[in-house]
Amino acid sequence: MAWLREWSWRIALLALPWQTRWFQEGPMLGGLPWEQGRWVFYVSWIPLLFTLFMACREPFKPVNESLPPKAWVGLVGIFLLGLSVCVSIDPVVSIRWFLQATILVFFAWSLLQLNVSRVEFLTCCVLAIVPEAVLGIGQFVGQEVIGSKWLGISSQLPATLGVSVVEVGSRRILRAYGGLPHPNILGGWLAFGLIAATQIQKRTWVYVVTFLFSVALVCTFSRSAWIAAALGLLISGVSLWRASWTLDDKLRIIKTGLVILVSVGLVGIGVRDILFVRVSGDARLEQKSTDERMGAIRNAWSLIQNHPVLGSGPNTALKVLDEAGLGIVPPHLTFVLMLLEVGILGTLGFILLLGYWIRLRGARVVLPLFFLLPLALFDHYLWSLWAGKCLLMLAMVYSLTKDEKSVKNAVA
Repeated sequence: MAWLREWSWRIALLALPWQTRWFQEGPMLGGLPWEQGRWVFYVSWIPLLFTLFMACREPFKPVNESLPPKAWVGLVGIFLLGLSVCVSIDPVVSIRWFLQATILVFFAWSLLQLNVSRVEFLTCCVLAIVPEAVLGIGQFVGQEVIGSKWLGISSQLPATLGVSVVEVGSRRILRAYGGLPHPNILGGWLAFGLIAATQIQKRTWVYVVTFLFSVALVCTFSRSAWIAAALGLLISGVSLWRASWTLDDKLRIIKTGLVILVSVGLVGIGVRDILFVRVSGDARLEQKSTDERMGAIRNAWSLIQNHPVLGSGPNTALKVLDEAGLGIVPPHLTFVLMLLEVGILGTLGFILLLGYWIRLRGARVVLPLFFLLPLALFDHYLWSLWAGKCLLMLAMVYSLTKDEKSVKNAVA
């Protein structure tokens, strides 16, 4: 059964980015299907749950041999988040959110229970993102997203209203989606993939992967993902440089950085007119997007006072906004969205969980994960969408996994 145990979590990670799912038709909001209002079963849940089954067959191991004595802090955080589900204006919808979060938490525990090393974990994450990057580049070059129900991909054409594009003069340029619901989400995954790839030392194919991810990241035209990648790579690069003792290690870091810079530079020159539009933010669609985002934040903030303590319940933001006649654009600021859905106590619970997580492994390990901050400040998917919650889970597991030496000692 050893081979089955080893392959279960690898298959689960490889399947994680794909959005293939079975769902029931749910209610409509603003004349559009309400994604959070549907019963959904993702195909990737099958290997996730099987990995959990295999982990439960192993002798129980604590996450850390020297767990902080204040473990109750994490339990209080979970309790406060659970309270917001109980008082939700739509308990069924909130339970769906909590169910997805629970599956990911137990999968994260399974990876730690199976003593997955950091390098093995990051290698599988990088390999899982490679098909998404290839798809994204192909979509940008061909200016079409070819739909596939088996891969969970919806058809997208730049001429269709509502599709994510960059408007350059009279042209509508399609942004890369990959197999994910939005270019910004693909950008977040690619940012994580780049950071993960830099952590995998002494692997020649890493240079090819960093080139591929860098090109695909440009094709998403996701400004939040660009900032996240730059911040994460800077912090990761500095920490790697300080931990490197040999000239060969330092040369590998320099080569990886050069590959990223050259890749971004070459592609950037080719699409400089599109980049200028995205960076300047003066074009019609850019201004419209900015106005909608600022309006959504103001609308959400005005509704927080209706349920200030425990919020309206996870997954209910769009329903609350629609019922108030304020549209169905969620606030692209994760912390405002949290306040709206889980209130002050629920947000406090999340902060307690985050603090306990940092104390569990130390702030030094968490520093490279600061790339999540721009994603949380300029978007909402880390909290609201399955693909975003998966990315958040991967980042947390990355900080908790041990290096290969530590794992070998633990097994011995």
